[in-house]
Amino acid sequence: MCKKTWMKNVFWGLLLFVFSACENKMDEHYEVPEWLKGSAWEVLESRGNYSIFLQAAEISGFKPILEGKSLVTVMAPDDEAFTAYLSEQGKSSVSDFSEAELKRLIGFHLMYYSYDQEMLVNFRPYDGDGATDEEKQIRAGLYYKHRTRSYEAPTSETDPLTGSEVTVYHNERLLPVFSALHFSTKGIAPKYNYEYFYPASEWTGDNGFNVSNASVDEYGVVTDNGYIYLVDRVVEPLETIYKELQTREEYSKYLELYDQFSYYELDAQLTTDFGNGTDLYRHYHSPLADIAGEWPVTNYRSIGEISLLAHSVFAPSNAAFADFFENYWRPGGYSSLTEVHPYAMVYLLYNSVYNESIVFPEEIKNGDIINSFDMKIDFDVDAVPVANRVICTNGVLYGLNQLDPPGMFTSVTGPAFRRKDLSNYLFMLNASSLLIGLSSQDASLMALIPSNGQLTEGGISVIDNALWSTDDGDLAPLSNQAMTNIVNIHTVTGGQGINASGTQVLRTNAPYTYWFVKDGKLTTSVLFNEKFMNTAATVPFVQLTETTNNGAAWSNGKAYTYDYPELFRAMSSASLQNRLAITRDESYPYYEFSELLRDAGLVNSADGTLNFLMGVRCMVFIPTNDAVKAAIQAGKIPGVATDGSVVSQSELAGYLKCYFLMTEENGMITYPYPGSGIEGEYTTMAKYAGVSVKMIIDDDGQSLRVRLVMPGSGEGDVVEVVPDHDYFPFAFDDGGAHYIGSAL
Repeated sequence: MCKKTWMKNVFWGLLLFVFSACENKMDEHYEVPEWLKGSAWEVLESRGNYSIFLQAAEISGFKPILEGKSLVTVMAPDDEAFTAYLSEQGKSSVSDFSEAELKRLIGFHLMYYSYDQEMLVNFRPYDGDGATDEEKQIRAGLYYKHRTRSYEAPTSETDPLTGSEVTVYHNERLLPVFSALHFSTKGIAPKYNYEYFYPASEWTGDNGFNVSNASVDEYGVVTDNGYIYLVDRVVEPLETIYKELQTREEYSKYLELYDQFSYYELDAQLTTDFGNGTDLYRHYHSPLADIAGEWPVTNYRSIGEISLLAHSVFAPSNAAFADFFENYWRPGGYSSLTEVHPYAMVYLLYNSVYNESIVFPEEIKNGDIINSFDMKIDFDVDAVPVANRVICTNGVLYGLNQLDPPGMFTSVTGPAFRRKDLSNYLFMLNASSLLIGLSSQDASLMALIPSNGQLTEGGISVIDNALWSTDDGDLAPLSNQAMTNIVNIHTVTGGQGINASGTQVLRTNAPYTYWFVKDGKLTTSVLFNEKFMNTAATVPFVQLTETTNNGAAWSNGKAYTYDYPELFRAMSSASLQNRLAITRDESYPYYEFSELLRDAGLVNSADGTLNFLMGVRCMVFIPTNDAVKAAIQAGKIPGVATDGSVVSQSELAGYLKCYFLMTEENGMITYPYPGSGIEGEYTTMAKYAGVSVKMIIDDDGQSLRVRLVMPGSGEGDVVEVVPDHDYFPFAFDDGGAHYIGSAL
């Protein structure tokens, strides 16, 4: 069998055996060229001016690969380019490098798999060579990183959590191939953006690509085991963003703070495959981006993600951190950066990373880069020193002399991020998943920020860096839903601030829950409801103090602290409908109305519910005890005699339903109060002759009035809402209530 036929059989056999189950289209990159020219080693050797590269490849153990042991794509610098590189490194020959150094260097010139020019211009890891023209336009040229034979041997590192030494595994370096298509897809100019990071190199890839710092002199030289690209210089191995930061003292504070979230995790599969009796770990920084990892994912089969995804890090300098601390955190009561609440720090650091792709300077100039916090990445890209603009194996590093905080630092949530005495509220803000919305510049917000002491007084403690509560009697972690409810009741969307005089009703972000303001002091509807539950209760109206950002306004509204010994409670489990069903105490203003509901057979005595509502949220206008008694004596309550006896239960039941409105059916997104926007004609629960009875609500901005519209009878008398409670509605989850001074 001839050599060429034997080579083809070997390659096709390997393809079918190894990659038949692979989900990606990598098999198409294993095709053996039809025109066999000899191995990559033989082709380069025949060229005559690649002897230094071949010598280095032999010393570093890569000769068998180049001779045909594996398919390979080679980026080959000639002797002139290699001689120049040796001179730059202060070496007289490749023998002056250690074997490990040469493995790292030469391995970076050897890519796994065999790629022709078209594949490298527009790599298609999922649809392969069979991609349609439409498919080829999707992320065209953006799959730019390719796996090489260059890697670091496992290193010994100290786990900060345990203090023990662990052995850390490193994936192979990824080689960036920047095609003209990559830049055109992004809509930016290749020459400026490429040379921004490689000022000592020249962009020559208008009809192809540049390979990291090198230009291609000749594309796609065919060999028996892959393709060779002749490049004009030695391709310098790239490091991770993490390693690049380690070499820059002016960014040591950023790295030190980033490493507060560092941890190491045993990789059982790596240990089994490559450990040889040694446990192998990976280095992570969760919840931050894993900038210490060579790859964005660890599964080598996830070729699309490996080649596409990248971290773009915008690291503030030590001086920028110092300046920010003095102007933001020190006035908030912190004495050092290490004291800052971990959530404040993690959001600040997370804001400095764009995780979707590699970011080029023109994209920043164009305002194209919006991070996860809906914040535009914006700085003077040309002011970044050349030494601090670095393409890395896992992305790109911009070393900045400025620190731009995320929007939540300057929005109404800012006091919790800035002030040490308010910092434990960050646990709730983080768990609520509301931070992005609360930082939005598209809304005007008001926020109440409880102190750490108020949380403690409310039975909420910090244990193991989490909030625990005794609400249910036993100490247990506070649920995310409970924390979300608390944040919502502490936040109002809309409004320009707290009025110093008069009354205000402000709808919180918790449905049907309110702040009630009287002469500049505030209570919540949950606390106000105590007056409905217990007539002897005193409703606390508490003093507010506006808190600012060093005297400046917050970017999207106003924030306040409040003078109350404990946390404002979120919506309680108390039920308006249940109170109406079970109340037998004559001291309650709604006792007589409750008696009528029972007399009409509208109460399920077994469970204390109103059987005609079936748990649906309602709005009820309740005539006071005096109003009910007067109406009975005047003979105005259908189905009830003037002595109070029930003569027709069905008539009474039909009449009482006139006082109830179903909120959702009537499109009520709030309970009515002066200025609520709830006015006009609404459908009650009552029907006469099959036709719904209507209720008209009048709102003059200062008070409320109601009247019925009976089928065939027209409008009834106008009835005033009792002003005793400043027209604040009693607002429960299952219904709202106002007292009225006369029966309808």
